Amino acid sequence: MPDAQKMADDLFDAVKAYLDASVEAIVRRLESVEAREPARGEKGETGAAGNDGLAGAQGERGGDGPQGVAGPQGEAGHAGAAGVAGEAGPQGEKGLPGADGIGLAGAFIDRDGGLVLMMTNGQSKVLGPVIGKDGQAGKDGADGCDGFGFDDLEMLHDGERGFTMRFTRGEQVKEFAFSIPVVLDRGVFKEGEAYRQGDGVTMGGSFWIARTDTTARPGDGETWRLAVKKGRDAKEPVKIGTRANG
Repeated sequence: MPDAQKMADDLFDAVKAYLDASVEAIVRRLESVEAREPARGEKGETGAAGNDGLAGAQGERGGDGPQGVAGPQGEAGHAGAAGVAGEAGPQGEKGLPGADGIGLAGAFIDRDGGLVLMMTNGQSKVLGPVIGKDGQAGKDGADGCDGFGFDDLEMLHDGERGFTMRFTRGEQVKEFAFSIPVVLDRGVFKEGEAYRQGDGVTMGGSFWIARTDTTARPGDGETWRLAVKKGRDAKEPVKIGTRANG
């Protein structure tokens, strides 16, 4: 029995020693493998592109960048085709003479003692007699005062249609006012503005002349006369050298 027990103990010691040696070898091998850098395999093919990610929040606007260099000038474009000439509007009525068309050419006193003005358009205008003051009644009455002469004449102009002939001698003053019916251009028509007879305005491409003093809109009523009518706008191009509308 003692021999069997000793044999068992020796066998146990031998197995334990074998197992310890085997385990120690395995541990050393594992440590050696872990210490080594793993070998890389060959690079694989590129994979398919993934789906686009969600758009991020919009960032703040950056500052203005420096101005870029100007590019070269482009070539000139081709000239466009000529437009169709619009139809001519009806010819307007003959207007009144312009402000510079009539002036004072001269003046004289006729045989009847009347003052006569000669205008540059060949017409004359009689302003009435220019006579001296009557003498006192009686056998030996005093002589009358001399009448006005050209040395006493002064011509005044209001800058538009009005003229005034003023005779002055001492304290004696006599005036003769008259106006020339000429057309004055007042520009584009303005609502609510007062216009005098002979004033001309443009509206909608047409030219109108006032028949009387008025604040009405051209075309409303009879206070305006259409002098020049607006022509038609061009619509279709035509070849150069051809007439519009056939």
